[in-house]
Amino acid sequence: MTPSSAIEKDNYAKIDVENERTAIAQTGTADSREVVYFENGLLPNSTTCDWSGVNCKNSLPKSGEFYRKYYSEAPLPNKLISRKPIAKKASGAREHSLPEQFIFVPFQVETGSQIISNSPWIKTMRQLFEYLVTAIEKVDNPHLHIVIKEHPSEKKRHDDLHPRIVFANQWETQKLIEKSQAVLTINSTVGIESLLLNKPVLTMGNACYGLDGVSLPIHSEGSLLEALNQLERCQGNPEITKGFLHFLNEHYAIPTAWNNMDGRHVEALNKRLTKQDLLSKIASA
Repeated sequence: MTPSSAIEKDNYAKIDVENERTAIAQTGTADSREVVYFENGLLPNSTTCDWSGVNCKNSLPKSGEFYRKYYSEAPLPNKLISRKPIAKKASGAREHSLPEQFIFVPFQVETGSQIISNSPWIKTMRQLFEYLVTAIEKVDNPHLHIVIKEHPSEKKRHDDLHPRIVFANQWETQKLIEKSQAVLTINSTVGIESLLLNKPVLTMGNACYGLDGVSLPIHSEGSLLEALNQLERCQGNPEITKGFLHFLNEHYAIPTAWNNMDGRHVEALNKRLTKQDLLSKIASA
């Protein structure tokens, strides 16, 4: 059975989803047909195909301890794929001008489902910025800064000025992650990319990697300040974190991007659509 025939039979609704268009998905479930969700992959050069949903609503097991048995020292993908901005951004920090100590904060698209549906606390980047101002002015370390990069798909610009908050829109995301002390995100895939680069990750929204032993949840201004004052305690458990990343790489992500598919992509997609892969067996157990 080919991937296309597996999904286009009468008992399936074929839906390509990039921001989990719930209304469309409900059309499929209303007449008892199953819905399958597609999205750009959580890992570099990969695709998501999931029978439950995307992002925090996906099929990945929600217990951090589950992933410990998948721990491995085998290499993981660590070369991130850059995206060009669709709108002109303020350049911000130039080369060699980043602070020595900083928390990297990737802004997100305010109208995306990650903010609308999966972020109970933070609803706008303006709101997030104000929380960052409050936190950085109260943090114990006077040398700690915040470095922000706006989302390449967001048309809205943020040109705010603060002596300890820097915008770095022209920098590659990977470089910002590598130079940071930790990464604070609502629920962006930059969080997973930061885990791949062995950085502590703090999450302010609902994320599939928001697991005990993987990332640190931030639910209030108080918990944000506490985390910034104790960055050395924000690193996840290495066995659980690496186990999660290896499970993601070997049993969840469909290899290669959907617009650059190869034989591995077709084989993995066929197993996912026919529910013959390990993830599907775990989900149905």
